[in-house]
Amino acid sequence: MRPAQPTLPAGVVNRREVLGSLAAAALGSTAAPAWATAQNNPPPAAGPSARPIRAFYESLTDGQRRTMCFDWDRRGPSGLPLRLHVTNNWAVSPAAVESFTREQQTLIDAILQSVLAEGWPARLAQQARDDTGQAWTRDRKIAIFGRPGTGQCQCVISGFHLTLRALESAPGQTAFGGAICHGHQPSGFNERVGHPGNIFWYQAQRAHQVYQILNGRQRQQALVARGMPWYEFDGRIDRRIILPDSRLDRPLEPDVRLRGPRATPPGLLVSEMTCDQRAAVQRVLEALLEPYRQEYRDQVLACLRRQGGLERCRLAFYQEHTIGWEGEWDNWRLEGPSFVWFFRGVPHVHIWIHVADDPASQVTSHFG
Repeated sequence: MRPAQPTLPAGVVNRREVLGSLAAAALGSTAAPAWATAQNNPPPAAGPSARPIRAFYESLTDGQRRTMCFDWDRRGPSGLPLRLHVTNNWAVSPAAVESFTREQQTLIDAILQSVLAEGWPARLAQQARDDTGQAWTRDRKIAIFGRPGTGQCQCVISGFHLTLRALESAPGQTAFGGAICHGHQPSGFNERVGHPGNIFWYQAQRAHQVYQILNGRQRQQALVARGMPWYEFDGRIDRRIILPDSRLDRPLEPDVRLRGPRATPPGLLVSEMTCDQRAAVQRVLEALLEPYRQEYRDQVLACLRRQGGLERCRLAFYQEHTIGWEGEWDNWRLEGPSFVWFFRGVPHVHIWIHVADDPASQVTSHFG
């Protein structure tokens, strides 16, 4: 049984014209429709999802806007802007996707297609059905922070095993506009060995290929025997909100704060690998970025270059809480000065992502 979602505080466009030209607008076609080239034309600093977000925003009634459109710096329970928050299970607003009209749901589909690579919107819809037993439109909640055209606007879609962002305005210092989270448990809360049917497990398999070509000394450096970030202690789930300045007495799973260039996270430094090993890590990165459209991949890669590239990152495999066999580690992490990609595979898959071009990028988080 899935846990209940905690709820955090929370037209103008010609519909036929929008729907008739939606695919071209959302996917950035050069054959832009009239509504995308007239007064709604995104400014030069617009983000990769500007057109579908603007169309969706303009389709909203006053009542809908009161429910799910927030000021850019709308405060959350942490006292910091709610848009900074990431978790594995929450409702960013009370507005479920299924509560919108069919035309508006088509616009929301376009927003997802502007973030996710071909085929991945359908995979996330299947993930929602696998994990909740419901259609994705019932599970997913949506909010818009800021106003289109102001330079500060993003759309957040949340749910069980999801925090996803789409950018109407330029991304700034943080890829995706902030930290994101995915998860999947197709074979149950306690997934079976090998994670059959899991849409993200191929990423772990790619990381295992790196482990297989490490020598004995390198494996010792990459393996972490104790101190894996976790969520349950003495039978109780630690749901504290992690703030930018929180001091923790133990590593927590949702902690995706960026440590900066002076920190030494656990794991094997990529720059100390051989050429073929570094190439294998590059293939891991490609697998991690596969779910997203090129514009969002480019954001991640630009942030990585700014911090010195993959060579500045460390790859760690955790021996704790694993259900697989030697070399098939369920839990692993790729981390650099301003790059965190944590793959937790037990009891089922959670993926926590925070990438920026500056470790000062703020985030708040909790285990939902």
